Amino acid sequence: MPDEPLTRDIAIVLCSRGREEYLTRLLDDLDRAFAPALRAAGLGATVFVYAQNYPRAYIDGLAARFAATIARGDLIIVEPAGPHHRIGQVVACAIEALHARVTYRLAMLMDDDSLYRGGAETDANLARAARGFVDRADRAYSIKLGQGRQLEYWPFLNAEGPVMPFKEKMLWASRAVMDEVLAFEPFSTLAVGEDAVIAALAWRGGPERCFGVFGIATFLHLAFEPDQETPQGEIAGGYGALVGYVEGEDRDPELGKYAPAYRSGVVPHDVLPEIFVGPDHPHFYINGVRPEAVVRYGAADQPFVRLELTG
Repeated sequence: MPDEPLTRDIAIVLCSRGREEYLTRLLDDLDRAFAPALRAAGLGATVFVYAQNYPRAYIDGLAARFAATIARGDLIIVEPAGPHHRIGQVVACAIEALHARVTYRLAMLMDDDSLYRGGAETDANLARAARGFVDRADRAYSIKLGQGRQLEYWPFLNAEGPVMPFKEKMLWASRAVMDEVLAFEPFSTLAVGEDAVIAALAWRGGPERCFGVFGIATFLHLAFEPDQETPQGEIAGGYGALVGYVEGEDRDPELGKYAPAYRSGVVPHDVLPEIFVGPDHPHFYINGVRPEAVVRYGAADQPFVRLELTG
């Protein structure tokens, strides 16, 4: 670790657990296409990997494979000092480790089961959106899934049926939001839904400065949008084991591998009951937002239509 933190515009944050094939594939994508697209927009980026449950030989192999990227400070791989037992604890420790190593303006929170299909149009949309975010200093962007190529900005929540945007490709959050996450003590107790809580804290602190982004095409979340090269079915590894799920056992038809967390662990509603609906609501398991919160934080009057952002 350097004596002084690196200074970058963007920190690309990956919390990864036991997914060697997918993590390697994503790091290749980031190194080959994603980071160069950001650099083309004049944005410096570091990929920060909080790597858990990986064999020493695999970590050493990554260090050799990406030796030049690591030497430039464009890739940092950190292993935890000890085991984690909750997803909130994982992410909180990862953010603390990141802040000790990198000074940044924007965090791109990305899942390790992801795929970037770069190309001239896609790269340009990525660069334009990231450049605009950094220049405007908004609080959060939710990168929406899909294959559309027209770059559009929408309100964070659809006031007609608000659900916190946590199952999207990426959540981009400002450094200020990440500091707020660390200051929110219940965060580390979460058994599930840490991404929804990050989004909620960003939105609660300024809904008019949080947006959804459409049009960064061909960025896939493989757990939800398998491509032709990826077999259908459950992707091994990840955080199910932290909440008591055993790989290979029958999945809950509604909750999947996070069923134990929702039944006995700390969930978003427990830590932010003024934001999230309770267990008696049909949107509880997808982190629905209370109508009162939509009104309270001023988002109810925002039409769910295309917004033109300049600057």
